[in-house]
Amino acid sequence: MQVLRTVFFLLVLGNLLLFAWGQGYLGTTGGVGEAERLAAQIEPDKLHIAGKGIPKENAEAPPREDCRALAGLEPEAAGRLAELLAGRDAQLKIGQRPLDEPKSWWVHIPPLPNSAQADKKAAELSRLGIKDFYVVREGGPNQYAISLGLYKSEESANNYLNALLKKGVKSARIQVREAPGDKSVVEIRGTPQQLVNALAELPPEFSGASRADCAAARP
Repeated sequence: MQVLRTVFFLLVLGNLLLFAWGQGYLGTTGGVGEAERLAAQIEPDKLHIAGKGIPKENAEAPPREDCRALAGLEPEAAGRLAELLAGRDAQLKIGQRPLDEPKSWWVHIPPLPNSAQADKKAAELSRLGIKDFYVVREGGPNQYAISLGLYKSEESANNYLNALLKKGVKSARIQVREAPGDKSVVEIRGTPQQLVNALAELPPEFSGASRADCAAARP
């Protein structure tokens, strides 16, 4: 009986020691106790997904948009060009507008009060050795002006105006004459590669088109 009691006592004592060791009551062991495990738990309310809401450093920038403008076409031809380009690439932004650019520079003496004054000025021009002029007699805002020449470039008009000044003609002026609406501009917007592809090998009917500046893009 004494032996059984001793064995029972040792078993109970062993279980108690094993329980105490597992709970960490006997000091630091290879494992951790329940208290340490609770303290070491990750706080779920502080969890976050790395990278969420942060832009990618290597994200691709949107493709750059360029513009090309072809001017000097008749409105009907400009319409055909716009239709051709749209058929080549439906993603292109194509616009058409009138070409409102100076067509000529008019060197003249502004309108005089009446026909007599215009004839007097014409006689003065003849005495100064100027032969190429005429008096505008048709009704309108330029009636009784004296036309001295019509030029296709501003430089040529300025050169002739300076020559007149050297001859003593001080009242001559330059007026820009415009012809809005008789020619058109086709503007094409897209990526550089889209423009290269769309404008490659255009039909001969558009060979007379010249490069022009694009209008400012709308915001």
